Amino acid sequence: MPEVLPEALAAAKAIQSEWSRAKALAALADKLPEVLPEALAAAKAIQSEWSRAEALAALADKLPPELLPEALAAAKAIQSESSRVYALRALADKLPPELLSEALAAAKAIQSESSRVYALRALADKLPPELLPEALAAAKAIQSESSRAEALAALAHKLAQMPISQLFPLWQDALHTLSLRSRNNVLADIKALVPVIFVLGGEAAIGEVAGAIGDVARWWR
Repeated sequence: MPEVLPEALAAAKAIQSEWSRAKALAALADKLPEVLPEALAAAKAIQSEWSRAEALAALADKLPPELLPEALAAAKAIQSESSRVYALRALADKLPPELLSEALAAAKAIQSESSRVYALRALADKLPPELLPEALAAAKAIQSESSRAEALAALAHKLAQMPISQLFPLWQDALHTLSLRSRNNVLADIKALVPVIFVLGGEAAIGEVAGAIGDVARWWR
């Protein structure tokens, strides 16, 4: 009921536990959008990094555009990589184009390869064409075969939407880099990039690649 909202807001603001206060303010934000700045401030003040990430994630879908830079900065400031990735993934779908470069840089800075892949996957569908080369370079640099294939697969559909004149040089460079890896790695990477191969050469290219892979497999028996 509207008449009890001021009382509920006062009660939420009086909660001593940082996490509980942030959670209560986030819950009230559906009815009182004006409390969102205070809810974000309460989330940022939480000492536990995992609880802070959870609070930021809970707010992500509610935040107006003008608060998203502050929320992204708060996520980037989290030292624990697993907690930072959790917050970044929750914010990814809400970020406007002007913040995506900053979010991609934050994802690339993550040391854990598995966590870096989670962050790249969350951003992949949002990235504009001008950021895809940077994201592709980050994916190619991942050493773990399975993690790299996951990152490449997440980017493949966005890459396939690029103009061929821009995509082809990226493909040539990627193919050179990937060719320096072991056979198993190359096979996994090529599979992840099938949408790109299809766009560049159609079904004929897919058949040629499959044939070449079969030839190599026979030679290396």
